[in-house]
Amino acid sequence: MENKDKVYTILLVDDEEGIRNVLDITLTHAGFRVLLASDGDMGFNAFKTQKPDIVITDIKMPGIGGIELLKQIKQISPDTEVIMITGHGDMDLAVKSLQYEAADFITKPIDSAELELSVKKAVDRMSINHSIKTYMDDLEGLIRDKDREIDESQSLATIGQTVAGMSHVIKNIAGGLKGSSFILEQGIENENREYLVKGWEMMKGNIDKITNLSLDLLNYAKTSRLNFKLVDPNHPVLELVNFLNPRAIEQKIKFVLSPLYKRPDEKSGEKLSILMDSDAIYNALFNLVTNAFDAFDKNDAFDTGDAFNTGEENNENKGDSADKEVTVSVEKELDWIVYRVEDNGEGMDENISRSLFKEFITTKGAHGTGFGLMTTKKIIDEHNGLIFFETIKGQGSVFTMKIPLQPQGESKG
Repeated sequence: MENKDKVYTILLVDDEEGIRNVLDITLTHAGFRVLLASDGDMGFNAFKTQKPDIVITDIKMPGIGGIELLKQIKQISPDTEVIMITGHGDMDLAVKSLQYEAADFITKPIDSAELELSVKKAVDRMSINHSIKTYMDDLEGLIRDKDREIDESQSLATIGQTVAGMSHVIKNIAGGLKGSSFILEQGIENENREYLVKGWEMMKGNIDKITNLSLDLLNYAKTSRLNFKLVDPNHPVLELVNFLNPRAIEQKIKFVLSPLYKRPDEKSGEKLSILMDSDAIYNALFNLVTNAFDAFDKNDAFDTGDAFNTGEENNENKGDSADKEVTVSVEKELDWIVYRVEDNGEGMDENISRSLFKEFITTKGAHGTGFGLMTTKKIIDEHNGLIFFETIKGQGSVFTMKIPLQPQGESKG
C-alpha cells in the first residue's frame, strides 16, 4: 500500500518568477518537495531527470508551451498527474489540455486553497491507482506461482488454455477495479460521499474476488497432494449439508439428503469405508451443490421451515415440496460409491454444457472464476473416478461422481 508518510515531489513550471516563488512557498508549506523550472524546455529536462510525482505547468510560455509539455510528459509517463495553470481568456486551451489527459486546471489569479485542493485530488488518485497496481501485481505473482504447481498431464489440454482461462478472470477483476477507481475519483473530485461509499464497496468486492480466485487456485493446486484415508462415504456429505443448510433456508431451497444409509449410527444396512481424501471430496461436492443453488432465479422463492430433510422425512414432506429443490444422494453401485447432486433449476444450454470440465467456464457472470468445476474434475480424476452430468435447459441438471471401492492402483473391473 501507499506509504502515508511519503513526501510527494511537485515540478512547477512557469515563466513568471513571482508566481513560481509564491507557489513554491505555498506548496512547501503544505508538505511537498518543490522543483522549479522557468520554461517548458527546462521543465521537461527536470521531469526526465528528477521524475516528480506531480507537474504543475502554465499553459502559455515562451518556447514549449504547457500543452506541448503535457503531451511530452504523457508520452513517457502516462500515469503522471499534470495540473494546468491558465488565464481567464485561455479556457479553450484549458479544455484542450483535458483532451490530452491533464488531471485538472486552475485559473489565475491562483487561490491557494484551490491549488491545495487540486493537488490533494491528484495525490488521492495516485494512491488509488497505486493500490490497484499492488493488488494486480500480487494477483499476477500468485498466478505465476500456482501455475508452476499445476500438473499439466492431469489438468488442461494445453498451457494456452490455462492462460486463456486465467486471463478472462483477471480481465473481469481488472475491469471491476477500474470502474471502482473511476467512481472513487468522481467522489473525490465532487466531494460526494455517496460516490465514495459506492466506489469503496465496489473496490472491496473486487478485492474479495481476488481472494476467492486465490483460494480457487490453492484448491486446484492442492489436488495433486491428496491425503487418502479409509472413511465413511457419508461423512463429506453430512458435513456439507450441515454447513450449507442455513444458506438453503435463506434462499428458500428445499435441500434434501439421501445418504447411503439413513443414520450414521443405525445398525441395519451395510456400513462401508472407502479409500479417499474426504476433504477433497467435500470440496468437489461443495462446488456442485453451490452451483446448483446458484441455478435458481432468486425471485422464485417459497416459504419453508427447515430446508433440509433426510430419509423417510423426504417422502412425508413430498406434498409440501416447493419449486426449488437440490438433492444430494450417496449410493453403492457394484464396485462404486456414487454421489449425485440434482437440482430443478435453470439447467444449461448446449454451448455451456459442451465446455464443462474442459475450460475455465462459469455461468455466474462476474461473480464466478471458472475454477470450481475444473477443480472438481481434477479431484475425481485423482481418485481414479468418473464424473458426468445431464442437463435440460429450463428443467435442471444432475451431476454424478463415481469413486471406486478398490484402493488406488487396483483394477476397477
